[in-house]
Amino acid sequence: MIVLARKERDRQLRKSDILTAAEHVFALNGYEKATIQDIAKEAQYATGTVYLYFKDKESLYLYLVEEKIASIMSICREETAKVDDATRKLEIYIKETLNFFEKNRDFFRIFVLEKSKHQWTIDRKLSKSPALTNKLKLVAELIKTSQDQGVIRKDLNAEQVADILMAILSTIIFGWLNGEMKETAHLSDMAEYVADIFLKGVKQ
Repeated sequence: MIVLARKERDRQLRKSDILTAAEHVFALNGYEKATIQDIAKEAQYATGTVYLYFKDKESLYLYLVEEKIASIMSICREETAKVDDATRKLEIYIKETLNFFEKNRDFFRIFVLEKSKHQWTIDRKLSKSPALTNKLKLVAELIKTSQDQGVIRKDLNAEQVADILMAILSTIIFGWLNGEMKETAHLSDMAEYVADIFLKGVKQ
């Protein structure tokens, strides 16, 4: 059992090393130019070792993005659970989301700058991922809490309102990453503004 546990720890460590290397390579070279060989070299493993964990570059990229989304959702769920006020929950969700994308901007800029045919295929696959499903579920929960507390109109569909909020955030994030918001030094500076505009549009 001890030997098996050690092997599993080693396996997880190698996988973590590969993901860290992949994030750096994708951010530096972009998706199209990055190769499994580049990632293996960055991780200081043989190319074959990377293929033991991921069948190709696309599966590695998808896994990494889903891990990123799961990470921000974990942060948002943990932070919003610390308060009871619905408005404050939404403000925290918005701020933490913007903070996360700002801290990981080199990696997420790939989504903005690369829209090749292959990238669109990846985006379609991501749209069906459990990570994005859980993201919508969390935001819808926040909307429903706001409706229960009388902050947001109860006649609105929570899932549709959640989609709208996520679309607003995506537009701002992608515009900032693409350099279209030069007057905004920090993405997180937009948090209060976004919360204000959103809540004024759906308030009770």
